Amino acid sequence: MRMRLRVRPKHSLLGNALAAIALGTTPIFVVAYWFASSHGGVEIVGISHAAVLVAGLLVLWRQLRVYCAVTSDELIGNGIFTPLVRVRLDRIRRVMLVPTYLGAAPEPVLQLLVTGDDGRRLFRMRGNFWRDEDLRALAAALPVPTEEAPEAMSTRDFFRTYPSAAYWFEHRRRVQVAVAALAMLAAFGIAVWIMRLLDLPVRFL
Repeated sequence: MRMRLRVRPKHSLLGNALAAIALGTTPIFVVAYWFASSHGGVEIVGISHAAVLVAGLLVLWRQLRVYCAVTSDELIGNGIFTPLVRVRLDRIRRVMLVPTYLGAAPEPVLQLLVTGDDGRRLFRMRGNFWRDEDLRALAAALPVPTEEAPEAMSTRDFFRTYPSAAYWFEHRRRVQVAVAALAMLAAFGIAVWIMRLLDLPVRFL
C-alpha cells in the first residue's frame, strides 16, 4: 500500500505525556518509598511503581504509532485508543476545515471533517492533536474540494452545525463525569492499597 501523504500528531504531545507521567507519579512514589524505607515493603512499592511506569510506556508506545494518511484509494488513520479507520476515497462527498474554540482557549484550533453521502462523519481530526499545515495538506490530498468555514465557532455551534461530527462521548456529559470520577476513585484505591500493604494507618478524618 503506497501512501501519497502521511502525517503524525504534534511532537509536543509526546513531551506533554512524558511530563504528565513524571509529575503525576514521582511525588506519590517518593512518599511511598520514604515510608517503606522505615516500615518495610520497599519491594511492593517498587513493583507498583514499575507497573505504573510500564502502563505509561505502553501508552507512549501507542502514541508513537498514531498517524493519518492518504493512499491511492483510502483515507486511513488511528488514535491512541482506537483501531485503524479506513475510508474509501470514492465515499467522500465533503471535506471541511472548521476553526473551533475549545473551551475557554483564546485561539481557535482547526478541525478537519470528512462526510459521505448521508452527511454523516466518515473521518475527523482535531487541531489540538494535529498541526494546521498537516490538516490542510491532508484535506488537499482528498478527491473533493476543501470547504473552509469563514469564521471560527464555538464547540457547541460546531456540533449544532455538523451534528454527525461528534464522537459517541462528546454529547454525553454524564459519561465524561463518570469516567473522571472512576479515575479519581481508582487513584484513591491504589493509594489506600499501598498504605495497607505498608501497614500504615488509613484515616479519613
